[in-house]
Amino acid sequence: MICMKTIINDINPEEQYLRIVERYKGIITKVCFYYSEDAEEFKDLRQDILAGIWSARDSFRSEASLSTWIYRISLNTCISALRKRKQRGERIPLDSITEPIQETEELKEAYQDIHTLINSLRNEDKAIILLWLDEVSYEEISEIMGLPRNTVATKLRRIKQQLATMVRAEI
Repeated sequence: MICMKTIINDINPEEQYLRIVERYKGIITKVCFYYSEDAEEFKDLRQDILAGIWSARDSFRSEASLSTWIYRISLNTCISALRKRKQRGERIPLDSITEPIQETEELKEAYQDIHTLINSLRNEDKAIILLWLDEVSYEEISEIMGLPRNTVATKLRRIKQQLATMVRAEI
């Protein structure tokens, strides 16, 4: 478990922030990718998360790992934005989203298919599978999501089954 104090020792707040963002940019990018519907929304969500990290930096209490804290801010920001978007009734096509990994056309299609399937899940399920795919432990997922560990395990099993069913339906 990495403590914020390990990263930020005797440096100014701006440098602390930059180090945290640099270290955890992968988490931020991944969460934004799965909760955005286009490149502009991705940028907006990322900016909102970065602002949230900056404004909450003094509230970090080292009770959880720094990555857990970053996940929590990222997921809460994206889920809040999604709720606001649904209230406004806005829908933007996925066609305009930019893939973070651009290799073969087949790989890009596979990532798009996975993104589409995961994006069709409920918000909580989407967050749980995203954390699991990032190899976060059940205990840490439990802490991030505020759910008992056994509930996380059960939900994860059901989410995997649901995704498998969706894949079979696509074939």
